[in-house]
Amino acid sequence: MVKADSVGLGGADDEVLDFVFGLQGRAIAIDYADRLWRALRESMSWLADEPGAGVHPLAGVSAGDFELYLTRRARLILRLPGWRAKAAAGLVGQRLDLGGEVGVSAMSERRLWPARVLYASFVSVGESDEGRFLERCQSDLAALGVGAAQLVCGKARRSVGREGEWRGFSLMIAGLDAPTSLRLQHRGIGGERGRGCGIFVPHKSVAAVGEA
Repeated sequence: MVKADSVGLGGADDEVLDFVFGLQGRAIAIDYADRLWRALRESMSWLADEPGAGVHPLAGVSAGDFELYLTRRARLILRLPGWRAKAAAGLVGQRLDLGGEVGVSAMSERRLWPARVLYASFVSVGESDEGRFLERCQSDLAALGVGAAQLVCGKARRSVGREGEWRGFSLMIAGLDAPTSLRLQHRGIGGERGRGCGIFVPHKSVAAVGEA
């Protein structure tokens, strides 16, 4: 069981947080993102209707030929409004089929912080050409009120699932002020946030973004 005082369930209702869960398992499918989103929606019926809900790409995995191997650092991270904390805690103890069964353990909260440089490992805006991708990202950023910022496009990305295929690139955005950085982390750009796309996290520098 998760105790309220162990995860800080008293945060502001309108604050967007990352809810971090432990994961136990051995191996999952390489294209796990669609499986994960469907499994989460089955476990939490409200999730698909939560505006802006996001699921971070799983960190702490090593690649095999046909599957990914979970390491001790593997975490499931959901980006949700603070008022969803108690509902999110209900995921603890669940087992999810990601092409290999994983167990979900203790939850903690992590507040977002306004870094000047943000990075998303996969942004999908419906464009697979790098030039058009950057143009679309610039347009989406302008709609969010993001003015002058440096965009660095990284590796091409591709994911498949029952409902289709998603393509895009990794993306770094630099030169953000504090309010803009938080707004971008709250909202993201592009689609498929439930499948790990458009989830921005703080990044230290522009180095090696093209290899990430």
